[in-house]
Amino acid sequence: MKLAYAPSQGASLSHFVATSLRLAVLLIPAVLLFISVGRAHGRLQALLGLGATLEAIASISLLWAVRNRRQPAGTSIVALYLIALVWIWLGADESKDWYFHLAQSVLLAVPLGLLGLEALSNSGGLALRHARVLADRLAKRQDWPADLFACRNLPEVKALREALYMDASPALDLLKHPRMAVRVAALSALEFRKSWRPGQAEFILEVAQHSEEPALRAAAVHALANVEDRILVESLADCLSDSSRLVRRAATEALLWDSEHRWPWIRQSVRAALSDPALKDDGPLQTSGQLLPADAVADLQAWAAEKGILGVRAAQTLTTHYQRFLSEQTDEVLVQQLERQLSDFHGAPALRLELARLFQQSAKWKKPLLEKLLDPANPAPLRLMAAETLLDQGPHSAAVATLGDIAGLPNREIALATAAVVQRCLGIDLGLPLGQPLPPLQSRQAVEITRKVLNWAHEEQTNLIATAQHS
Repeated sequence: MKLAYAPSQGASLSHFVATSLRLAVLLIPAVLLFISVGRAHGRLQALLGLGATLEAIASISLLWAVRNRRQPAGTSIVALYLIALVWIWLGADESKDWYFHLAQSVLLAVPLGLLGLEALSNSGGLALRHARVLADRLAKRQDWPADLFACRNLPEVKALREALYMDASPALDLLKHPRMAVRVAALSALEFRKSWRPGQAEFILEVAQHSEEPALRAAAVHALANVEDRILVESLADCLSDSSRLVRRAATEALLWDSEHRWPWIRQSVRAALSDPALKDDGPLQTSGQLLPADAVADLQAWAAEKGILGVRAAQTLTTHYQRFLSEQTDEVLVQQLERQLSDFHGAPALRLELARLFQQSAKWKKPLLEKLLDPANPAPLRLMAAETLLDQGPHSAAVATLGDIAGLPNREIALATAAVVQRCLGIDLGLPLGQPLPPLQSRQAVEITRKVLNWAHEEQTNLIATAQHS
């Protein structure tokens, strides 16, 4: 039990005033007893003097607790008053002074009032009133960020979020407000809420699924990020395929932070989102919180072997997971496992290419692995990446031969990428502008560069044949 006048219970009291009230409550019993000493005589005065001294010692002990920022227990305060009441009551039997009766009334009324305030506090009444006051202030706010989703960072929203620990009703009432920013702020105050009363979470889910404003849907998704009901989680997972990227990102954050527990419930929705052609530009699912569990990694491995956008995005998501894992800890066993996947001719091409990019970014390449990737059995983009990396490390005849082989493939996109490597690593001018992106595939410049790189590849192959015959 905490003192009912604590700052967290009083919305309008300053820290100084609240502390003063706290100290006054602690000192009242000792002060009343010391006053009674002056109004008594003889044996009664000595008796009250002893009581006042003991009461002062107890009050000082509790004051020390306040000074060290520890709230004194309510039972200690009540005991302090009851002990003082006993001393005054003993004095009242021997004295007809009106003061003793007044002191008894004060010593009885104050602890009863404290107990009543604590009962009200424990019932949630004070917290609910404080939350309603903050919600009313939020509803009257006029200055709002241009980005509605940024409302979640407002100080008023953070204060309301802390005040809603007992009941979400004050925030839910704001969802009827005509101003969109107020509704978004109200939902933002419920982010990652754990406890919901019957029907509240279902109501938020309706907002997440059917509201027209993306910021409102995203805020509703974040509000449900901590629900543990399987039906609600599975319904929320449909937001992974929402038409708004903002909502999809919010759904990813809300669902995958606890993927170890939820993966069996959301795996089909994740697969549907990864395979949706309309969402191909979203790239990998950006997980937060925990790393992906083993079941999720196994599913992504299987999906990465499939054709189309599902294979590409599953490979990207899986590689993002590995990248994060390796950034947090060094795991040579995992690195070796990834090397085997990368060098496996029968592995999923999309996953092998993403792993190659991971190795390139993290500088984990090993020369034997790179030379193995030059083999014609590997996909052309993978061979090109390996050849470029080897040439960045120094002259390498096999890498040059690989560039000539790749340049001869009937694919203009591959030819342009090869031309960029040849021009940068070998210093052969093929007409590419320095520091500029590759030209459009159907442009005249692309056609001319393709012709030049094919000529270079033909000359390179002729030189290789001549060198072989001469040797």
